[in-house]
Amino acid sequence: MTVLRRWVWPGLKFLVFAAIAVSLVRLAFFAAQPEEAETVPTGQIEDPTVTVTNGDIVNDVEATGTIRSVASTAVRSSVEGTVNKVFVANGAHVEQGAPVIDVRVETPSTGTTDDGEPLPPTITFSTVVASASGTVSGLDLVTKQPVAVGDTVARVAPERYRATATLDAAQLYRLTSRPSEATVTVKDGPAPFTCTNLALTSAAAGGDTPSDESGDNSGASGSAGGTELACDVPGDVTVFPGLEVTVAVPAGKAEGVLTLPTTAVQGTAQKGVVTVVDDAGKRAEKAVALGLNDGESVEVKSGLAEGDTVLQFVPGKEQVSDDETTDGSVVMG
Repeated sequence: MTVLRRWVWPGLKFLVFAAIAVSLVRLAFFAAQPEEAETVPTGQIEDPTVTVTNGDIVNDVEATGTIRSVASTAVRSSVEGTVNKVFVANGAHVEQGAPVIDVRVETPSTGTTDDGEPLPPTITFSTVVASASGTVSGLDLVTKQPVAVGDTVARVAPERYRATATLDAAQLYRLTSRPSEATVTVKDGPAPFTCTNLALTSAAAGGDTPSDESGDNSGASGSAGGTELACDVPGDVTVFPGLEVTVAVPAGKAEGVLTLPTTAVQGTAQKGVVTVVDDAGKRAEKAVALGLNDGESVEVKSGLAEGDTVLQFVPGKEQVSDDETTDGSVVMG
């Protein structure tokens, strides 16, 4: 009995615990791995589509720019002589046609007196007047100082301003007609106003802004080329050179026309290509005639009918991020 308690039972307990330990080790490290079932994709990626819809397009072309002073104009002498009198001083306001200086002109005589002496020269006086209304500058003449024909005797700076901005070349496609006015919004300034006498000219490349002869281009900002638009600020609107502005040019409005997102059309002016998707999912490229474009939607003049389905994005075309517009300009938050 003593042998049974001392040796047999402890031995059996040891064997049982050893067997349990071995089983746990096998389960932990050597358990059979279940066969993985082969993964088969069941979803299908489809390109998004849009339908041709009837809508309105308001085509306003916008560009940022600045307020500039109207360039001063030169007051030039039309005769050769000496200064007889100066009528105004620098900083004075003059109206167009007001006298600026009086020039004494000596014209030699060709005849002789009864005694055979040459006749004295003929003395006349010529008044040089202001070429425009505004503030006089650059008038540095004194009495008896000689002047020649074409000399700039002074400059007159009109107390007027123009709003200027530069359009990208691609924006010109959206101008279906030549505009005559624009709406100007001054940053931190007065309410939006209409400016008139709008002109389009080629902007200087490389940041060189044309200046007047005096070198004064106050408020001018550099440009990377393109087309510069400028229009007159009304006289009752208070502005200052250098103010930042947004110039919006109305370039047409189309109501009740067929429209598509610009992302669906390859090309945004006059002619384009879209990818049409039929009821069976078959794709085909189709040429379309385009009209107005507001930067997000484009008018479809012909080639499609209302309800036609096309791909929302041109295949292979890099898409524009949410922070950019379709014309490439960044939307500022």
